[in-house]
Amino acid sequence: MDIKKLTEQVKLNCNISDAGFWGYYSMCGMLMRLRELYRNEHFLMPWEPGLNEDISEWISSREALWGELEDEDLRPLEVEGEIYDPFEVEELNAVLGRHGLVYGGGYGRFNKPTFFLSRLEGKREICNCRVYYIGREVCRDLSTSVAMLQGRSVFIRFEPLRSLLWDKFRELQGRRFGGVLKEAFSLYGIEAMEEPSEKFHEKMETLSSGISEILLLHELGEVFESGRSDEWLGILSHNSDRWTEFYLRGIKDLLADTSEKGPIKFMVERRERSLLSFYIVLMDGIRKELFPEIMNAFQHFVESNDWSVIEEARKTGYKRADKLMKDLLRVWKESGEIGDVKVFMKDHLKSSDK
Repeated sequence: MDIKKLTEQVKLNCNISDAGFWGYYSMCGMLMRLRELYRNEHFLMPWEPGLNEDISEWISSREALWGELEDEDLRPLEVEGEIYDPFEVEELNAVLGRHGLVYGGGYGRFNKPTFFLSRLEGKREICNCRVYYIGREVCRDLSTSVAMLQGRSVFIRFEPLRSLLWDKFRELQGRRFGGVLKEAFSLYGIEAMEEPSEKFHEKMETLSSGISEILLLHELGEVFESGRSDEWLGILSHNSDRWTEFYLRGIKDLLADTSEKGPIKFMVERRERSLLSFYIVLMDGIRKELFPEIMNAFQHFVESNDWSVIEEARKTGYKRADKLMKDLLRVWKESGEIGDVKVFMKDHLKSSDK
């Protein structure tokens, strides 16, 4: 197999996708993604130095390339004499797996096409799903998703995960009082003032492996709760409003996290305090807003070590996400207007604040 040729084909589609969607990101989000893409293309680990004046020239060059590609269509991929649509993921991986490679192609936020070509670090079957553990990413687009679900295939991406955890560690170093962030890292033997070293890297790899279980369980939770996925994706496909998309995805994520097959149930049953601490640390603002019970329950848990409060919060969160999804699907079926969906969500959030 001509891996160099394949890499060039996949990277072209990555650049075409980025050219069409870079404007959807906030300025801060865009800079973060450019930084991580630069590291990927220059083979740098998150904690390695290397973001110097060269990055400005690289960004200018990339922006010029996007200008040339912004009206281009995605290209089919030629592999061993066969032509594949870039979204024929299972068919491509059946071929690439023989060469220790794995390919991902799907749609992310803003309905942006997202692609990567990577070294395959490991693979297993669980709950009738095929799980790919992604090693060195040969090429990728701006997307920084740490995990992806495509059909019955789950992709755990260690490169973006390491970057996410490194950013959290840097956040810890900048805090006077560490709080739950300090506890989460200390449970893996990582202290705030620790300098990068071989031992530190080993601890971060152990941490990454642990967090990958949360990611996997979230994706399995999505599979378990997939009965309404097509209808939900139908709403997303008709939406162009960023705020609405973030909350629609947040509701779906909350349903997966709190389901019977999701990560919170697993952590409660296994008494996984270290994973629970990092689950709290990694929650984004929207999930905190949709699931306030978990924050209160965690504070009580820290004082009492009572896992039942976490389980009760999980059940409450699941009921809320389930009802919200049902109500929003009803609104969508009745009106077919994204504006009505947005109004319903805003009214719900206002009533929750009272």
